[in-house]
Amino acid sequence: MREEIKIYRSVWRNALLILCCLAFAAGSVLILLDGNEKPLKVTIAAWTGILFFGMGGLFVAYLVLKELLTRTPYLVITDEKVIMNGEKLWEASFADVEIFFLIRVSTARMIGVKYKKNIEAQRLDNTGQWGRAARNFSLKLTGAQESIGAVGLTVKPQVLCDLLNERLEEFNRNK
Repeated sequence: MREEIKIYRSVWRNALLILCCLAFAAGSVLILLDGNEKPLKVTIAAWTGILFFGMGGLFVAYLVLKELLTRTPYLVITDEKVIMNGEKLWEASFADVEIFFLIRVSTARMIGVKYKKNIEAQRLDNTGQWGRAARNFSLKLTGAQESIGAVGLTVKPQVLCDLLNERLEEFNRNK
C-alpha cells in the first residue's frame, strides 16, 4: 500500500487571483462612484463586475482560508480513489475510471475524468435534469462528464495528471 498523496491549493498563486478579482471589483465601484452621468450599459457592466469579480474573489479566498485553517487538502490520492474537497466532497474510484487526461479551455487547466462506459451511463442516469444537461454539455465540450480543477495548486496540472494515471495503472495491475 502506497502513501496517500495530499495536494493543496497554492496560497501565493491564489492570492494573486484574489487580488486581481478584488482590483477589478474596486474598479467597478469607482466607475459607479464617478459622479458623472453614465449610460445604462456602463452601470450594468459596473454592477456585473462588482458581483462577478467581488464574489469570485471572496469565494476563492474562502476556499483557500478554509483549507489553510482546517489543514484539509484539496485532493487526496489513495491507492483506490481520488477525493476532491472543493465546494463539496467528490470522489472517483479507480475501479470506475478509464483514464485521466489534461483539458485546456482558454487559460483554465483541468483534469478530465473519463469513466468506463457502463459507469459513465450510470452516473448520467443518476443525476437530475439539470445535472444531466450539465454533464452532456461538459462531455461535448471537454470529452469528460467530470473534471478536477488543476489551476492554482501546489503541483502543475500535467504532473497531477501523470500522477493520477500512474496510480490508476498501479490499481489496475493489482486488482
